[in-house]
Amino acid sequence: MKVSSIYEPGIMAAETGETLKSAAIRMHDHELSSLAVFERNHLTGIVTERDLARAIAEGADPVMTEVRDYMTEGVVKVSPETDVSEAAAMMLMLGARHLPVFEKGRMIGMVSARDLLHALTKPGARLE
Repeated sequence: MKVSSIYEPGIMAAETGETLKSAAIRMHDHELSSLAVFERNHLTGIVTERDLARAIAEGADPVMTEVRDYMTEGVVKVSPETDVSEAAAMMLMLGARHLPVFEKGRMIGMVSARDLLHALTKPGARLE
């Protein structure tokens, strides 16, 4: 099974200079657990629920603190043709729950651990 059959197409994003509050509101309004983070149309990271929780735990002011200060950098990307088992292994190795999906150098969506679990719970589902 390939990532192309399970990922969420489309991109919900944040900019590095926007506030954590703004990103959190977007995540809440769209029922998302992460946003891709861009700076001048270049993916620079991902901001996740974990990142927001860490910011609050550390006392960051969500109205004043920028996404760049708490986003996860060094994002590993996958392609639509990546095998689902490979994507799952990457997530486990990295301790990540989200991987951006890129095709021809352009982000086209995000695959999440939830997408993987959903795929596995379908009758007759196999990762291979």
